[in-house]
Amino acid sequence: MKKDLCSVRSEQRVAKPGEVYSFYVEMLGKYGACQILAVDGRSICYVLLDYLEDDLPKEDVLEHLKTYHRESFRYHHQIIKAGIENTPVPRDYQYIGRCGLKSNPAWDSYSWKWPSGEDYYYEERWKSFDENARSAYKKYINCGDFVSVHGRMFRKNTGGLRDELYQCLTEKDTLEDFPCITYAELQGYSGKLEKLISTAPLLRTLRLKKAGVEVLDLGKTCLDDLELDMSGIRKLVLPKDTRSLKLYGKIQPDLQIDDSFCDGKLNLEISLKKALPQRYGLQKTRLHKIRLTDIRELDMEQVAGQFSEAECLNMSGSPGTVIHMRVVGKLPRLRNLYSKDLFGYGAGDMEALEGLHELRELDFDSVPKEAGLYLKKHWKGKLDRLSVTHLRDEGWLKDNLENPLRHWDGNEFIPRAAYQSARKCYKDTRKQLLETTDRKEIEEIVRRYTRYFNKLNDRYEEFIETEEREDIFMAMQRLYEECILHGECGQADEKAAPLTLLQIWDVMDEVRENW
Repeated sequence: MKKDLCSVRSEQRVAKPGEVYSFYVEMLGKYGACQILAVDGRSICYVLLDYLEDDLPKEDVLEHLKTYHRESFRYHHQIIKAGIENTPVPRDYQYIGRCGLKSNPAWDSYSWKWPSGEDYYYEERWKSFDENARSAYKKYINCGDFVSVHGRMFRKNTGGLRDELYQCLTEKDTLEDFPCITYAELQGYSGKLEKLISTAPLLRTLRLKKAGVEVLDLGKTCLDDLELDMSGIRKLVLPKDTRSLKLYGKIQPDLQIDDSFCDGKLNLEISLKKALPQRYGLQKTRLHKIRLTDIRELDMEQVAGQFSEAECLNMSGSPGTVIHMRVVGKLPRLRNLYSKDLFGYGAGDMEALEGLHELRELDFDSVPKEAGLYLKKHWKGKLDRLSVTHLRDEGWLKDNLENPLRHWDGNEFIPRAAYQSARKCYKDTRKQLLETTDRKEIEEIVRRYTRYFNKLNDRYEEFIETEEREDIFMAMQRLYEECILHGECGQADEKAAPLTLLQIWDVMDEVRENW
């Protein structure tokens, strides 16, 4: 007899040292395995085992299993061992048995999630590359050699095909002298680029801006990871091995994506800043993971209608509003649901999640307070992972709607007083920039903005680290776009304002201290 959903979810296994678990690696259609090395109050240490087979391992083989190692790219026989958050064993894991520890329990990398097979996948992918290409990569990746390209010198171990190198190459050139290139990051697409991609056997990732074509045909390439500015493109032909597709820019509503060459599942990400949440013609490929970003307003009816087979749904606002949120309960395969900076729903909408029998993870950050309290109360102890953080009320949303530093509020590493001061600085700076078109005055406002964060950093024990520094610069980028580039001063003469965002950032770099 089928058990009640809640009773099934409450029967969770606690991991113990020495235990071996097997899990299904969906990307490969095989079973992998890991062993628990240590457990404490906050974390679990596991090591991946050298097992990748069609069937679950038997208990009698455990003593003979060895640890699994990374050999791909820069790695050389590196054991795959990590600490993870101390949560119950995932329901999809199969307990196999217990044996002596395969490795010591010391670990130096951390992940919040249990392994799901990505390490196996990327190692198998590496093994599928031409042996000579793999050998050349290993030989040259740490070398200091240079290659001359029509009078310009480039490092032989260059990892990416970027505009600087690309512009030096001609139609007759190849990438054979650059055996370490694994990605291309360029503007514009042409037959020249298609030819060059075919001469780099390890190149599998393309990040393309301003393609400059209406038909982008990648069907003959071996690319599997695509990040594309879709502005101006009306038809996109995907390669056979496409596994990840990220679309941004102004996406044409009638865009047609041809996936007739594809085989398998696809992770799809769409920026909704200038686009609609739709399939754009994808038919053959099953959409495994859906990520929707830059949401201002989203109708969940449309999401459920377009992506009914989704197993993972990741949504983030800028911030944004979701209507008909309860319709998420109509995604029968949904296992993981993530939401950040999205509002417009309450506890009643969250009740619909009870019907999702495959649900494994809920991760809500910056969430309406009523909905967040409901999730914490009703899903505690029933999932593989439950994270509900930064509950927001209506007053908070009103105060922070236009604040790009809003995510600092509630951050355990940022003092609340520092966040409040940063918010005020941003608002004051925005007001000042909107009131002037004078170039020198704008630069002085940028200097004051930067000095303010110098003072904050000194006052609050140097809380600004890499991530916070990026946030401060990105907040200034938003000010630049809204107040300078598209404001009145953007229409003034060339002496009225800095010409580029880089000039603004140069001013900040001149002033900032110790962050």
